[in-house]
Amino acid sequence: MLALAFLIKVYFIYELLRSSKVSSARITFKSCGEAPAHSEIYWIRLSETNAPFQVFCEQEKFGGGWLVFQSRYDGTTSFNRTWNEYKYGFGDLRNNFWLGLDKLHQLTSVANYDLLISMANYLDFMAYQKYENFRVDGEDKLYSLNVSEQNTGTAGESLLAYNGANFSTFDKDNGQITANCASEMGGGFWHHDCRIQTKDRSNVNGLHSDRGLNNGIWWGEFGGINEPLKHVRLHIKLKN
Repeated sequence: MLALAFLIKVYFIYELLRSSKVSSARITFKSCGEAPAHSEIYWIRLSETNAPFQVFCEQEKFGGGWLVFQSRYDGTTSFNRTWNEYKYGFGDLRNNFWLGLDKLHQLTSVANYDLLISMANYLDFMAYQKYENFRVDGEDKLYSLNVSEQNTGTAGESLLAYNGANFSTFDKDNGQITANCASEMGGGFWHHDCRIQTKDRSNVNGLHSDRGLNNGIWWGEFGGINEPLKHVRLHIKLKN
């Protein structure tokens, strides 16, 4: 009887594992454009040789199909993180998070993506700016930023000043000046010169605060430092 009970237990474990693999295969997609039309966390797998990973897909705004790689919802999560944390990702996909530079490079190196930055200030005014041909290079090139000059939206252009810049964190400064811009600006980003704060600059990974701070979250053409952002999200979407 004990032997029979053991065999039955093994059989049920086998069936559970088998059905789990089938279920996982059914919910793995190549992009958010293939995922169901409901904003949710889904598994993305770019090819059979790539390991799958989870992402949040925005399916109900801006036409859907957007993969969110950064989200600032409130101040409960610090974005003043190390190089490795920005490399591999951190946070909660349903709240505040950074997906990871490795994943961004993996995604944008095999296909063409557009970038969408959505934001809202503390008066709940919302805006967005869309950029074409967003790409992040590999770690050997310090995850440098590449984006087309073509952009449209309601927020105004405040990103192109960082085009071609290397990514920097407080423990790995890859900027062009002696100041450690990641430390000064309160978070990792494609910082290269943080001593010039004009309308063409921004700081989406800064300190979450309702006060107008240089190291806070702000977008130059959408109020700048004096109008801090309450929410901000960075999305990418496969080009049609």
